[in-house]
Amino acid sequence: MDRSSEYNVVKSFLGLGPDILLELLSEMILPQDVRQFLVLCKQIYKLKDHPRFEKIIQSIVKITPFFIINDSSYGRSEVNKFIHSQEDNHCTIAIDPAISEGIVRFEVVFENTKNYKSLEICDSSCSFAANSNGDLNHVTQGIIKNQRYKDGQRIGIEIDMTTIPRRATFFVGDVQQPNYIIGIPSEIRFQAYTYSGSSSFTVTKFERLIKSSSQGVVGSKALQWGKEWN
Repeated sequence: MDRSSEYNVVKSFLGLGPDILLELLSEMILPQDVRQFLVLCKQIYKLKDHPRFEKIIQSIVKITPFFIINDSSYGRSEVNKFIHSQEDNHCTIAIDPAISEGIVRFEVVFENTKNYKSLEICDSSCSFAANSNGDLNHVTQGIIKNQRYKDGQRIGIEIDMTTIPRRATFFVGDVQQPNYIIGIPSEIRFQAYTYSGSSSFTVTKFERLIKSSSQGVVGSKALQWGKEWN
């Protein structure tokens, strides 16, 4: 867009009142779009002081998780928590909505798993039947590892669909892990696996980010999705 076009876009907003501008803001999906909108001119930037602004931003940033429970034998959900059935069995729960744009951080806390647990991403086309472990190690069987984690710790994955190639970065607490994945599918879902009866996981964060929190760490290694890792 040239300078004259940019001027005309800004000028078209100047006659709009704050309520209409806030409605336009509320229709946005990505926080990056909100940031660009706010810097168009001083009048729009002042929206950040409006009483409705914070609520609108929270509705854009926060994502409500929906557990895909394909069989009642899996267990049950309570708000942002999934509780495994009382019997030991493989249980993979994918989370809606699927992610295809922007930068998204997803975190869970596992409980009572007896170390049978994992947090993963999958192609959005994947579906898992009852008693399925969701194991996607069809290329490499557990050779590459990040830090071990325990029940009660925050485990996170950050998906960056804005970078080329697309990237998944892993966190234990706030500590970025050295091994990350590049070339992930254009649309993914987060998923969690448990096995032990009465185990559970709680989604503690599911939100869009303005910029990636990923930083270079010593010994980091990029692993290509769909390729053999060694």
